[in-house]
Amino acid sequence: IINKIILNRREKALIIVPTRELAVQIQDELNLLSKFLSVYSSLCIGGASINRQIFDLRKNPQLVVGTPGRLKDLFNRSFLNLKTFSIVVLDEADRMVDIGFLPEIKFIVSQLRENRQSLFFTATISNGVEGIINSFVKNPLKVSVKITEAPISIKQDIIKVKNPAEKMTKLQELLKREEFKKVLIFGRT
Repeated sequence: IINKIILNRREKALIIVPTRELAVQIQDELNLLSKFLSVYSSLCIGGASINRQIFDLRKNPQLVVGTPGRLKDLFNRSFLNLKTFSIVVLDEADRMVDIGFLPEIKFIVSQLRENRQSLFFTATISNGVEGIINSFVKNPLKVSVKITEAPISIKQDIIKVKNPAEKMTKLQELLKREEFKKVLIFGRT
């Protein structure tokens, strides 16, 4: 996206994410990647000063990163012109659907220009995500990074613990065992 903006300064991208934390992380990475490139971005999230965000939007940034609720609010207040964006990114689209942002997403995307590049990133394609893709994208191209299951050389175990308070104790016991030289633990999903 940054390269596309460098090649055509009229390009603008809207990056929609489900959480403030992810938006801040993306904004930080954009700042690092575009530090000396004269590509500017704005962070639009709830829980932060809307006046600062309005000030940043008046500078006409090429990239806007935000959460659905705040983006819709800024649009309704006429501080965010969604017709100016030629690229829209929905990151963690499945999570946005899961936590109830579907109406905001539909509203925001319906206000964008018809001729645009739309990018959806999702871990799973639920009916809600499939519905968004089909209603807002023409001739979608689906790219999947999962090719096969884990190689047989990787051992996977699921340890069920009845009482959540016992999780750390059980984990410490397991990590002391000699057979666990390398371990990858998923803490949330």
